[in-house]
Amino acid sequence: MLELSDEEILAETRESGADPREEAERTHAVLRQASKALEAVNKLLWSLDHTVNPKYWQHWEQGYHNKCRDCGLSVNFTVTGEVWGGALVGPCRESERYTVREQEASGG
Repeated sequence: MLELSDEEILAETRESGADPREEAERTHAVLRQASKALEAVNKLLWSLDHTVNPKYWQHWEQGYHNKCRDCGLSVNFTVTGEVWGGALVGPCRESERYTVREQEASGG
């Protein structure tokens, strides 16, 4: 698909009996939903001081998977908004911000 020209994609879509405009709208909706799900996961991870490499999201059957750069705990999400993984259990224990907070709380 990535190597096809716009004209070739339109011709192929029409040949399959689909309406190119409807297909474009459907694709746009799917991409928008995935983008919103990713944004929500990133906000949640940030609130827990976990950091993931944005280039390391891996797609698999059930959604997308990544790991915290600092502690290695996993995080997973689907485009429908389901989120799970060890990184969501609590704050990142290896995060520099968490360590500073812990020291401040203990008077260090």
